[in-house]
Amino acid sequence: MILVSIIGDFHSSVLPVFFEFKHRIKKHIIVYDDSKHDVEKSKKIIKAQEYFLKNYTDKNGFNTLNYEIIPLKIDEDSFDDLMRCCDVILQNAKDAKEILLNTTDGLSSVSIILSSKLLEHGASALSYDRYANTYNIFTKDKLTKHFIKKSIDIKNHLRLQGYRLVRFKDEQLLQKRKEAILEITKNLSGFKRFARNYKKSSSNRGYYKRLIWQIGDNEESFVKGGIFEEYIYWLIKDNLDVDDIMTGVVVDFTQEIRNEMDILLIKDNHLHTIECKFTGNFKTSEYIYKTDSIMNYLDDDGKGMILTVSNKWINETNRARAYDNNIKFFSTEHFDEKKFLTSVKNWFKIKRNDVFV
Repeated sequence: MILVSIIGDFHSSVLPVFFEFKHRIKKHIIVYDDSKHDVEKSKKIIKAQEYFLKNYTDKNGFNTLNYEIIPLKIDEDSFDDLMRCCDVILQNAKDAKEILLNTTDGLSSVSIILSSKLLEHGASALSYDRYANTYNIFTKDKLTKHFIKKSIDIKNHLRLQGYRLVRFKDEQLLQKRKEAILEITKNLSGFKRFARNYKKSSSNRGYYKRLIWQIGDNEESFVKGGIFEEYIYWLIKDNLDVDDIMTGVVVDFTQEIRNEMDILLIKDNHLHTIECKFTGNFKTSEYIYKTDSIMNYLDDDGKGMILTVSNKWINETNRARAYDNNIKFFSTEHFDEKKFLTSVKNWFKIKRNDVFV
């Protein structure tokens, strides 16, 4: 397959299509306009493609990808240049039937002219619906609808954007201490009183301290934040139909910018984040800014949530400001699992498993 991606406003329409067909792709032709803004954006996408090709591994730990990346800069306002672009694409294919043109977010003039000429030669074109996670493939004779079969996991979503995953809590570790985490958080109000006054000590006396020593991490930051984050991780993982979820995630977005995220979850190729605060000791505006900044890196269509279990009042101005940036506050003094899961399901548009109906 020769996949042709026309770079538009949203990488979230390029990456899912690429990931769906990655093992069939022999060449990935990336078409972009010669404007300064599009050149800079495309450079990042091309660099990320190179990073992904080098670092991808399948479930068995092997890199099974083998495709060529071909950047193709054009002048979108030049008909002759668009004709040249068509010729270059056709020259890269032994048979035009190998060509699949992703027209989803390309500028209309580019998409119309490229698809018109390429379809005449027997190529196919594709339009992806990033909200339904489906795509239509059309030729000059027919149109067929398809559902995405291979949604992107979190690691590969980050790789496809050229980000470095520094660390996260692996599944084996989380599973090992799941029972103790859920036991500790059975009574959140009681545990919160304990955590508020927690001091690291060698003593293992007391109900919570015995469980914490059983887990093997008695650092104050873990007791006051990490335990709650792992509880939320299991609450979502066990009860909601997410494609992937991580906690304790640290990512280098650039060489200078590193961020830590409490919860990352992905559904239908949209990557979302949840910030967890077990106390009211935080500045609301700073957390809105932090969450918004993270989302700008993660996903064009991603959403955020700030979860706080405290009596801290979130005023309407901050709630409205957050909502305008696709961030929802779930703020409560007495945590209710069912209400929280319903809020997560509705906000991130996630189906619910039968476990917690």
